[in-house]
Amino acid sequence: MFLLAYIPIIFFFLLEFQRFKPIKEVTTKDNSNKIIGMTLLGMIVVPSFIFYEFANSKLIIYLLIVGMLMSCVGVWIRFSAIRVLGRFYSRKVGFQEEHKVIQVSWYKYIRNPGYLGTLLTYLGFAISTSSWISVIVNIALYFLAYTYRMNIEERVMKSEFKDEYIQYIKKTWRIIPFIY
Repeated sequence: MFLLAYIPIIFFFLLEFQRFKPIKEVTTKDNSNKIIGMTLLGMIVVPSFIFYEFANSKLIIYLLIVGMLMSCVGVWIRFSAIRVLGRFYSRKVGFQEEHKVIQVSWYKYIRNPGYLGTLLTYLGFAISTSSWISVIVNIALYFLAYTYRMNIEERVMKSEFKDEYIQYIKKTWRIIPFIY
C-alpha cells in the first residue's frame, strides 16, 4: 500500500521536464542544482527505508491518505507555479533577456511557490510512510538545501532587479505565508 505514495513523486519528477523555451538565459555557476538533486534523492530514500512505525495502528491508512493528499496538493502547486512563470521557469539560478519579477497568482504572496509545492510533496510522502523520523529528516533536508538555494537566487535577483526586488521581498513571504 505504501507504494501508492510514490505516485505523486513520479508526477513531481515529470514536471521537471516541463520547460518553456528560454531567451538568452544567463545562469550562475553554483552547486545548488547538485545539492537539490541529492536532497530530493535523500528525501525519497530515507522514508523508503524507515517506514511503518505505526504498523500496528489504525493510523496507518489515515497517514497514507493525508500524506498522499498533501503530496498531490504539493505537485499541483508546483505545476501551477511553473505555469505562471512560463518561459522564465528554470531549474538553474539565473535570468533571461526581458526577465521580470513575476508578481501575480501565487507570486503575489509567496516568492517561491514552487518550493512550497516541493515541501508539501515530500512532507506528504514522508507522512505516507507513517514515520515521524522520515518527516523530521525530510523537513531538515528540505530547509538545509532550499535555504541555500533561495539565498543564491535572492542575491542574483537583487543584483538584477535592485530596488524592485527588494520591495517585492518586503511584501511577500519566502515560502510559507505568515510563517517564513
